[in-house]
Amino acid sequence: MRSGNLKHKIVIQTFTESQNDFGEVAKGWTNFKSAYASVTPLSAKEFFKAGTHAEVSHKIELRYISGIKSKMRVVYDSRIFEIESVLNIREANKTLHLICTEVV
Repeated sequence: MRSGNLKHKIVIQTFTESQNDFGEVAKGWTNFKSAYASVTPLSAKEFFKAGTHAEVSHKIELRYISGIKSKMRVVYDSRIFEIESVLNIREANKTLHLICTEVV
């Protein structure tokens, strides 16, 4: 992976639930990691190869970060992408591809 391609600053967030002082459950998103990535819309060929999720729209490529799961989301500028799949390329722990759906 060429670092020059990683020009988009993203924030990976995880969903959390916590209990406040009144016993109420507070739900929200907290920042997990920030990183530089390549955010690319899927071509028609990649779109159909993605398989079961017809709404999958983008591939986000970044350096390997441990702990990223498919229930997390990516924030890029004012856009939000739900992570559908996390692919560890060649299982080498060097590059991740996040297959995402943009939330409109």
